This record gives sequence, structure tokens and C-alpha cells, in this order.
Amino acid sequence: MKVQEIKIAANSQKSYNNKASNAQNYSASNQTSFKGVTDALVKFWEGVDRGGLAASFTVQDMLGTNIPRTWAAKDIGKDLTGKNNWGAVAENAIREFLTGPSMFVIPGAVLAASSKMGGKSHGVPVQTIKDFSDIINNSSIDTTSQETFKRTFYKGVLEKVFSNFDGIKEGDDLLSKGINIEEYIDKILQFEKAKSKGLKKKILNTPAAGSKEDIFDGIINTFIKNKKANTTGYPDFLKAMITDNKYIKDSEKAAKFEIKFSDLIERMGKYSDDFFDSFSKSSQKDLSTFVENFTQKRMGGRFATNVAMGIFTGLFMWFIPRLYTINKTNPETDPVRQKASELKSENSGNVNFTGGGISKLMSDLGSKIDPANFNKMSNAAAALESKGINVARPLFYTVITSCTLIPRLIQSTKRDIASSKKNGGPVQWDETSNILRRDVTTILTILFAMEGLGSIMAHKGSKKSGVVLTSKILDKNDGFFRKFIDFFNPEGGVQVLSKQENTAQMSNFANLDEVMRYLQDTEKKNGNLHKLFNVGSKKGAKSEFYNAAKKVFGDVIDNKELTFEQLSAQIAKGGLDDKAISELLDILNDTSKNPLLGFANKINAIFQTVSLGIVTGFLGFGLPKINELIIKNKYLKKDYALNPKYEDPNMHIPDYSILNSLKPAEKQTFQYFLGNKNA
Repeated sequence: MKVQEIKIAANSQKSYNNKASNAQNYSASNQTSFKGVTDALVKFWEGVDRGGLAASFTVQDMLGTNIPRTWAAKDIGKDLTGKNNWGAVAENAIREFLTGPSMFVIPGAVLAASSKMGGKSHGVPVQTIKDFSDIINNSSIDTTSQETFKRTFYKGVLEKVFSNFDGIKEGDDLLSKGINIEEYIDKILQFEKAKSKGLKKKILNTPAAGSKEDIFDGIINTFIKNKKANTTGYPDFLKAMITDNKYIKDSEKAAKFEIKFSDLIERMGKYSDDFFDSFSKSSQKDLSTFVENFTQKRMGGRFATNVAMGIFTGLFMWFIPRLYTINKTNPETDPVRQKASELKSENSGNVNFTGGGISKLMSDLGSKIDPANFNKMSNAAAALESKGINVARPLFYTVITSCTLIPRLIQSTKRDIASSKKNGGPVQWDETSNILRRDVTTILTILFAMEGLGSIMAHKGSKKSGVVLTSKILDKNDGFFRKFIDFFNPEGGVQVLSKQENTAQMSNFANLDEVMRYLQDTEKKNGNLHKLFNVGSKKGAKSEFYNAAKKVFGDVIDNKELTFEQLSAQIAKGGLDDKAISELLDILNDTSKNPLLGFANKINAIFQTVSLGIVTGFLGFGLPKINELIIKNKYLKKDYALNPKYEDPNMHIPDYSILNSLKPAEKQTFQYFLGNKNA
């Protein structure tokens, strides 16, 4: 069903103008009433969401691999040797604590170095660099001072943003639409000069008037309200668009050109600082000519930076196995291999193993990856775009698989051969098989499992509560494969909504029209409106939200098969009570009272925590134990006696049909024939 614009009767269109709400900035409006553990969980996952892929990966990596695997390594083989396995501890610590963090520390260092030497615009995506340059060419830009440049440039960008709202046309009077661009610019400049409120307050999300973070959150809050008031349907209220239509071949894919407004503000600052500094130092005074040269150089530099982030990270990944393989053989498999070797010696004896400038270069590169070209190079540049230390997922997947697995396997084969020579017998690929089981499973789990499990639980929660907790709710008729892909695809499908997304969707309502659009969107995404109105109610005690909604919509909300059409019909009857509407808006805009927002933030935090617990428990303790047991059972029985198949020194002879009838002594004779004089 297509979401259509809802028009409420004039007598019920009274705007919400709560003084307390207007006084709150975005940070304050996000303060929830959860106490204790749930409050901490909500704040924790809010921080992880802000950190993106880097934060999510690091949390799973630290809790699921680095800490538990290093701690548990001391007990590997202890039941056989009676001693702590400090060799395994050392190798696990070096391997795990170097691999995970370096996936983001190195890209961050490369980006910082590139921005320092080549300009801050190297921290801005290629498409955005092109968009900003187009805006400069099509706006009245004043370069007499840095502040006037910023003001005129920011005005051009913001006008482009708001002209892309479907309720605004280019050239419309924005003030009449409730949008004050000068106020936006003042706040952004104030944000750029302000100081941070400090790490502790930032982590706890404690309000601090005049701090960098709270000014920034206030800007985002204003943007959400402006977008809600000037768009139809129910889009993502956190995102903006500045890309020109000529770059968007398929209108249905226009969403991929949308960027978070918070990211846009950050990019505006980097680009404007770099542009004005470069223009001031340049001998070129013709702005249009300078823009063209600057754009090509910075696009080329940005693309080279993205590539360098992947290359340097990959090179370090290749080097790590040389650092952690401090022993010639694997201390994790040595105890059981040595025990098996001793038992085999007692039984039958051993069998020995046989066997032009940078500026010009960046400018040329920039011209090749120009988004306007629509060629393979420009598509590659888009695919490799990273966000700060968050490397682009295609690049991240490539590095973590090829540059992590391959060098580890190369080192493991060397140590498996050395271990086999040391303990006698044919090559046993114990460490190699361990790596394949451990690392392939770990990579797949960290990249897909946690988000997938969280999505599945949130999806079930959406069905049960009626509140949409994910980007969408799948239809019950969807096939298993479709559902699997949707749940475990980290860049699409069913994604758990963050606290910021929940707040943008479920709060900041200016009038009943916006509430109705939210309810229509909920139904479109297969949410349950009857259940939604009952969120926060208990047996025998209805919530304030339910009571307020009933005053507005009447008894129809008690219908278990409630539809949006029925709610619309109720409104169409007219005679709505402005006081009742105001009461409903008060509850929804007060995040300490809004039961939908409170439920969504709390339950999603719980689901993500449970998912993290499952993943880290499996990776940190379950998977290493499985590997240990597989190797132990390969060589030893439960009573620590040698596994019978290893008592035969010729067990590596292929058991083809012609050999089935040979006795052990005959097999030894056959080995002499093959040239193995030690058999």
C-alpha cells in the first residue's frame, strides 16, 4: 500500500508548541527513564551504533575472541601435562589483540596521514566532493574571509538539502516553511568552535549546555522536525540528499545517495576548511577554474586514500602470523601430539616423515573516477568509500578473509610439517584444520551472526508488540531463503533500529497529521495498530498513552483488527478535541512518557545484548573447546589411551581395495618397496 499524505481537518491541525519540548536539545530529548541495567544497555548500544562497523566489530572481537581465548588458552592440554600452557597464551594474545584492533587503527592512521598531507577533503567521499563543488559553481560564494566563505557555502548546501524535500520546490521561501537557514548556519559555526563535554559525559549522554555534542544534537533535532513538517509519507528523517539528479540513473535507487545529516555537517566542515585554505594559498583567483582543479585532485586523493587504507591494513594482516608464531610448532596441539607420540612409541615405534608528481597523479585519477563518468572506475570508487575508520564493507570483507586467512594458513602448514617431523609419522594438518574451523567460523559469525540474531529477535518482538522495531517486518509468506538473506544481510533487509532512529520515527511530532503518518507507516511495515496502542498498558490498568489515544480516536482502538482506514474514518467524522490531541502529542514528545520509544529502545538493547552474549560465548569458549576436543579425539580415546588407528605405523597408507587384504607386516614390506627404508 502506498503511503499517502494525510490531511487533518483545520480545527485539529493545531501545532504542538510545548515549551519544555522546545527547550530540549536532541541530547536531552533522548534521555530515557530506564534505570539500572536496561538504562546502561540502551546507552551502551547507542554508543556502539554511533561507532559504526568499527565499534560493533571491536565489541564482538574483544568479548568474543581476544579476552576469552587468551584467558582459556592456558588450560589447553593442561589435563595431559599438568602445567599452564603459557605458549598458547602468548600466541593467542599476540594474534587476537593485534588482528582485530589493527583492522581499524591502521585505516584510521592512513586517513589521518592522508588528511594531514593532502588536505581534510581526503576524509570526504568522492560523490560528496563532487556535490560540494557543483554547489559552489551554482551558488553565490564569497571568499573574502573564511567565515564569509563558510556562511555562503553552507547556505548553498542547506538550500540544496531542503529543496530536495518533496514538500519544497527550489526557490520557495524557506522561512514560510518553518526553516531558518541562518539559524542552522549560526549553530553549525557555533558547533565547530565549541569544546567537547568530555568522555565521561559523552559516554553517559549527560547534557552539558554549550558543549559540542549538545549543540550538534540540537541541530539534528531541528532537522528532524523540519523534515517531518515538509515531507509526505514516512521517510528516514535522519537523512538528507544533495546529489544532483544527473548522477542518479535509477530513481528507485536514489536512497543510496542519501546521507545522514550528521555526516553531511561533518563533511561540510572538512571540505570548507580545506577548500578555503587551498584557495587562499593558490595563485589562481578565478573561482570556477580553481574549483575544477581542486575537485579532480581531491577526488583522486580520496580514492587513493581508500585504496591505501585497504593495502596497508592487508600488509599488516600478512605480517601478523610471523609475529604470533613465536614457536616452531603449535603449543595448542603440541601436548596431545606429544602424548600420542609417546604412546605410539611404547606400542610400535615411529615412522619418519618424508616429504610526477603526486598532484598531477591525483588530478588524473580524480578525472577517471568522477561520478559523472558512470564507468567502472567511478563505480569502484563508490564501492570502496570508507567512513572515517570504518572501512567500506567490500574492502573489509576482502582484507579480513584474504589477508587474514591466507597468511595464517601459510604459517600453519610450516608448523604442521615441523610438528610432524618432531613427533614422527605423516603430516597431520592439525593447526591448519583448527584455523579453518576457528577463523572461517569466527569471521562469518562476527560479520553476520550477531546482527542477524538481533534482527530475528527484534522482528519477533515487532510481531508480538505491534511496534516496528526493525527497518521492516517480513511477510509470513516470504520463503526461507528470502528471510535468511534479509535477516543476515548487514547492509539491507531487516535491520534493528537504533535509538536515534527510534526517536526520529516515534517522537518529535508537531501535529496529529504527523502522528497519522507514523501510524500509516507502521501498518505498511506490517505492524499491529491495536497492539501498538496497548504498549505500556498492564492488566487492569491502561497506560496514559492508551487513554489519550482513546480520547482522540474513540473506541475503535479496542478493535483487535484495527486498521489505518478505521482511524482515518474516525478523524474524518470531525469534532476532534484539541485538548485531547495536545495531550496525545505531549505524551509522544516526552521521551520519559512515550511508551513506544521506551519499549523500542529497551527491548532492542536487550535483544542486541542477548545476541552479543550468544556470539561471544560461542566464539570465546565454545569454538576453542570444540577445536581442542576434535584434535584430542583424533589422537586419544576418552581414557587418554592412544586411538587404535594410530597404533598402526602404516595408517597413512591409502586403504584402496588392493590393500584391504594386506596384513600390517605386508604393508610394511610394501613400504620398503616404495622406498621408505625406515618402515
